[in-house]
Amino acid sequence: MSVQPEDRTTIDMFASRGPGRPRSNPYDRALQCRQNKRSQRLRDKAKGMHRLEVRIEGEVVQALDDACDDLNMTRAEIIERALKQWLHMG
Repeated sequence: MSVQPEDRTTIDMFASRGPGRPRSNPYDRALQCRQNKRSQRLRDKAKGMHRLEVRIEGEVVQALDDACDDLNMTRAEIIERALKQWLHMG
């Protein structure tokens, strides 16, 4: 019988208890990050959001970061607002 990383019933079957602070989560950091990212994608999908990846010149990104600081907004919020105005959606 093998232990699967996401198997909650056999996670501690072969684990040795070491000294130190007890772990609050039985999974390693990489697996926790994958699970959290999966949950985030599902939440975004339920909200009707889609992922978009673009490549932009460094000068534009720096100007965008400056605008983020001035407006106290995130990059995504500024880009979404600009696209909506450009597309006459809002």
